[in-house]
Formats: sequence, C-alpha cells, structure tokens
Amino acid sequence: MVSMIDQLVKKGRVYYTGLSNWKSKAELNIEVGPYKLQVAQNQSQVLECFRLRYEVFCHEMAGLPKKSGLDFDKYDHYCDHLIIIHQPTQKVIGTYRMNFSETSESLYTESEFELTEWLSNQRDSFVELGRACIHREHRRGVVLSLLWRGIADYMKLMGAAKLIGCSSVKVTDARSAALLFKYFEAQQMLSAEIFYPHEKYQMPDLLFWLMAFAKGLNPEQMQEAEDLIPSLLKSYIKSGAKVASYPALDNDFKCLDFVTILERQNLDQKLVKKFNL
Repeated sequence: MVSMIDQLVKKGRVYYTGLSNWKSKAELNIEVGPYKLQVAQNQSQVLECFRLRYEVFCHEMAGLPKKSGLDFDKYDHYCDHLIIIHQPTQKVIGTYRMNFSETSESLYTESEFELTEWLSNQRDSFVELGRACIHREHRRGVVLSLLWRGIADYMKLMGAAKLIGCSSVKVTDARSAALLFKYFEAQQMLSAEIFYPHEKYQMPDLLFWLMAFAKGLNPEQMQEAEDLIPSLLKSYIKSGAKVASYPALDNDFKCLDFVTILERQNLDQKLVKKFNL
C-alpha cells in the first residue's frame, strides 16, 4: 500500500521533472520470456526510466552524482518512453526515448549538431531516438532485440519514415574519434550527408588525426576501431543505419556522439522479416 508520504514524494518528483502534463501518445505490449516491452503509460513508469538512466549514465558511466537520483532533461516531457520490464521483479531494466517529429518541440541531436538544412528539407515524419540504456544485469541479446522490436513497431504505429539520433561511444580522445570515423568510412557506413558538431562539441585535435589516417587504416587499426563500437551502435548499423556526422565530444557524459540515421525503406531484410514491417 502506498503511504501518504510516498504519494507526496511522487507528486514532487513529477513536478520537479516537468512531467505534470505528460501523456503517452502510443500503446505497445510485447512479451518475450521474462520480459515485457511497452510504451510507458503513466508518470510513475517515466520516473522509473529516469532512475534507470541515472544509474547507467550518471553513476555507472560518468560518475556524476545528482541529488535527485534521476536523469532527465527538457526533452522528456513531450516524448514517449519505451520501457522493458523484468516481470519477476517488476523493475524497468531497459528504456529508449522516442521523440516523434509531429509532436516534438525540439531535438536533442540539434543541440550538438548543425541540422538546420536537413530539418528544412524533411517532408516525412521521423522519430529521434535517445537516452537508450539497459541495466547492467540484463545486457543480453534478447533485451536488445526486444528494444528493436519496440522501435520497429513504434515506427509502424506512428507512420515514421526514418530514425535519427545520437549514438555514443565511450571514448573521449581525438585519435579514437578519428579512428572510428575512418573505420565507418572504410566500411561504407557513412551517409552521403555529414553533419558537423557545434563549436562547443568540436575536438581541436581531430583534424590532425584524420590526416594521420588519411591513407586508410591497417588491419590492426580496423580491429581496434571495431572493438570500440558498443553493441547498441553495432546493432543499429547492422539494421541499416548510416553514420551521418563527424564525432562530437560530450564532456558531461565523457563520450563521443555520432549522428545515426536509419531510413525505414533501407531496414535490413532480416529486421523486415522478423518484425513484419
């Protein structure tokens, strides 16, 4: 039974995080084994997303404590939030923020990269993905696949033609940044349009290392770059996504960000068949 104090705490957190007028825009419900995927339907579930994000991004990755114990920003109050619930414990163990262009007020990606021309040319609706994380005890293939199932079904439900978002890599040095960019180039993973980060996110030594790798990467360097790519970004690329930017340095979360874009029509055929898009 929820106590009066717990109710007051919850109301305070809802107000503090800007969720007072938040409402979900879609419904999904998919069960696989002990896991259930859905779009968060109430403020309590969104607060659980914020707690998980705090644990992964602020505590585990960046070591940046916050008194609230929650990770949230100005974009959350108009987004949907995919969640994966571990049914035996009823804990939210995975989440992905879904910012639908038709109901969006602004994009997080635009805060790091210059997207003005790209946005002015968009005629189809799209979803900006963000703040993806999985609890460390549940980082396995079935959970990642379930998140992809949710993303695919959400796209179909909303009629979105493409996905865009920032994909993070847990390194911060210019050599690794250039190594990754040249790897994406060698593997033909770059899109035709490449975005530049805003000045705040640019890396001063990046050009030097891009020139150092101008003749291409040797096999050892290719393997080094591949080993740096996290599983979430690898799965995104395998699904047909293209890397669409130079790297941006996020000092707050101690990582690099790359813009990734996935056209629905270019989804990998395995994904199309598996999710019946």
